[in-house]
Amino acid sequence: MVTSERTWGRDQMRERPDEQWRDAAGRRVPAGEARVPEPTEAPEPAGALEPAEALAAVVAKLRTELAGVRTAMRNRAVIEQAKGVLVERLGVTPDEGFDHLKRLSQRANVKLVEVAATIVGATSPDPRAAPVTEITDEQLRARAGRSRGRSDPAAGRRPNRPAARSALQAQHQLISARIAASTTFDEAAEVVGAAEAGWPPPAAVVITLREPTGAHRFVGGYGPGLPHRGGWQPVPPPLDTAIAEATRDGAPLLVTDDGRTSAAFAAPLLDGERVIGALCLSWPEPVDLDADTRRYLSALATPVASKAVELAEELPPEAGATGGPADPAAWLPIVGETVPDPVALLAPVHEDGRVVDFRVEYANAAATRRISPTRIGNNPTLLTIYPRLGSELLLPRFVELLRTGRPQRLGPVRLRSATGDGAPTTRFLSAHASLVGDRVVLAWRVHDEAELVHAQLLDAERIARIGSFRWELDRAEPYCSPQLYRMFHGDERPRPIAVDELSGCVYSDDLPAVEDAVRRTLVGGEQLSWEFRGADRLAGRRLRIVAEPELDGTGAVTAIRGTVQDVTEERAIADRLRLAEEALTAQRLRVDAELRAAQSLHRALMPSEPELGATEGLWVTGRTRSSRGGTRVDGNWYDACALPEGVSLLVVGDVAGTGLAAMTTAARLRYAIRAYAALDMSPGQLLASVNTLLCALEPERTATLMVARYEAKERRLRWAAAGQAAPVRYRRDGGAELLPGQLGLPVGVLAEATYSDATVDVAPGDRLLLYTDSLVGARGTDLVSALDVLLGAGAHAGRDDVEAVVSHVVGSLHVGADADMGAMLVRVA
Repeated sequence: MVTSERTWGRDQMRERPDEQWRDAAGRRVPAGEARVPEPTEAPEPAGALEPAEALAAVVAKLRTELAGVRTAMRNRAVIEQAKGVLVERLGVTPDEGFDHLKRLSQRANVKLVEVAATIVGATSPDPRAAPVTEITDEQLRARAGRSRGRSDPAAGRRPNRPAARSALQAQHQLISARIAASTTFDEAAEVVGAAEAGWPPPAAVVITLREPTGAHRFVGGYGPGLPHRGGWQPVPPPLDTAIAEATRDGAPLLVTDDGRTSAAFAAPLLDGERVIGALCLSWPEPVDLDADTRRYLSALATPVASKAVELAEELPPEAGATGGPADPAAWLPIVGETVPDPVALLAPVHEDGRVVDFRVEYANAAATRRISPTRIGNNPTLLTIYPRLGSELLLPRFVELLRTGRPQRLGPVRLRSATGDGAPTTRFLSAHASLVGDRVVLAWRVHDEAELVHAQLLDAERIARIGSFRWELDRAEPYCSPQLYRMFHGDERPRPIAVDELSGCVYSDDLPAVEDAVRRTLVGGEQLSWEFRGADRLAGRRLRIVAEPELDGTGAVTAIRGTVQDVTEERAIADRLRLAEEALTAQRLRVDAELRAAQSLHRALMPSEPELGATEGLWVTGRTRSSRGGTRVDGNWYDACALPEGVSLLVVGDVAGTGLAAMTTAARLRYAIRAYAALDMSPGQLLASVNTLLCALEPERTATLMVARYEAKERRLRWAAAGQAAPVRYRRDGGAELLPGQLGLPVGVLAEATYSDATVDVAPGDRLLLYTDSLVGARGTDLVSALDVLLGAGAHAGRDDVEAVVSHVVGSLHVGADADMGAMLVRVA
């Protein structure tokens, strides 16, 4: 650790035990308990300073001494922790442990607090390690064994910690102790900003607290570029700053890039699961931090959050009042320096009541480097910075922003300029503008075409999950794109991907084929295109590699370039699609088989001509029709058969549902009705028995039925209906009527349902139409109008053509031509 000579001397005077302080009584005071010496009166020398100057000198001296005392108090916690470590490890007393620290400091010529921090850091846990309350029994036994000087044979010896990591951990322990000893937010920010750690010294450090409204209240800061505290106001950041993104996502964020002019780090301050604020550091140039440095930098948010919870209770009530809109000129200098891109505050310039330009009131460091005073003067405006683009595009959009308040995103917009030799160059501008009060906060970035295309290619790789590489055969590691690093390591930071490790990332069953394809590419110069399953860190993924060799003048392969695509999701979708297609095919086969079976059963249920002709004293014809053009079978059927003593049974039925299940139920009902009719049951008794049967054996099914017994000797018709369809009689003289009688509930609805018989005498030449509800009860059909149409179909019934009757009713009611129905036309002989 490099320390300036001035700092070394001052700190050693405060912290070395051989140069102790004395109190007012002349007693020696240990370095950790240093007090400010009380001023004593002395005779005024000749040429003494003026009273005001003397007072200022005393104040400056006291401030210096107070800062020294505060630093010593912050360092005391680390020294005490180091003494405790030495007491436990060496078995000595606290005084002997302190003497040991002094000897180490003097021998190594290192400050006492740095020695203490190194000892504590070497024994403290990694900030990323799990808390001791979450470690497993195995880990607990291993740690206990190490603390007693033993090693767990199963776990092996603990590897030595690298020197760089030990130094970082020591600094982390020292900074954490100093933060814990801070008494204000500014002191905590100063500890972080002035720390000599593994990252470059930041230009500014800011601590914010998050209010319930989402505003960020700046409560502490350190750095020469920060404005005076009196100008700090709470404000919700209107830009995509590191502070806003870190608190929104609840994760640390480092914004840095070789193409940018500055960098910023932000970490959320967490109180349990609640985000209470943010810690932000900014640098005037890009920074490159390794993984360990990022981790320890992120870990600083924990002690800062603890201190924030403690200090937040002491903030005055007025500090948290947001009031009206905050003046952006007060907070933008703080937020703006955390944005790597140029940021400016623009105030509208009015002329004759119109906005004619925007004046730059503030510009952050990145914007200041973009705005050249030699070209635009000391009072830059939007139109002097970008004359053509400002007048044509930016000015109208900013005026629209003032009018509507909606944020404006622009670009990338093409800019044309000339190089030193007069050759034209093409650059692009992307901008984001937000309205705060009556002014515009503008963040923009200028990039060349290559950078724009590069960003698009990176986005394309991320969206398509494709990574690219180039492997020169004389190197152990290939050059990889960020997406390939993301596939392999889980993030896009460049880290080695050794070729020797790649074979372990291929599923063992696929490895021989992949090795053979690579061999053909390396030896024969063939293009490689192969898909394989991943293993190890790529386990569970399906990857497709496409590569081509690069050849020298002799035809030998010198390098391989190609792409690797993660096709896991595509293959999973393809597998699901294949399974769905197979299931659909099987379902279609089952449906076709059921349709053929239902059609066969339907044909078997329909009475044949001999059966229809066997009914004494009647001429019978029937008709059923299935919906969807015959692609399915509905539960409609009719039946007619002769019973003893010149009695005929007439039935029309419709089982709810379609397909084989409906036709199976229809078959059961048909033969049950015939059996009950053979027992000389009346139509009402027959329907009651069928209702009981269906409710007991098939409770999920219902059916409508029309059952009639025709007694030829008396020319009498006795009928009962389970549904809303009453028989129609077409008289020989051309009249038509609905036969009077009660209509009962469909069978299968209510187990206790009863049905009544109705009797009517008929004459030779009369025609009777028995039909299902669906003939006149289609959805949207008026039942009264339907019955009028049905009664008017006598002319068609006179031709003994049931098809003509059905077609007339369907056409008149505009019922679908493929609606299912059943009907039977009976003529009395």
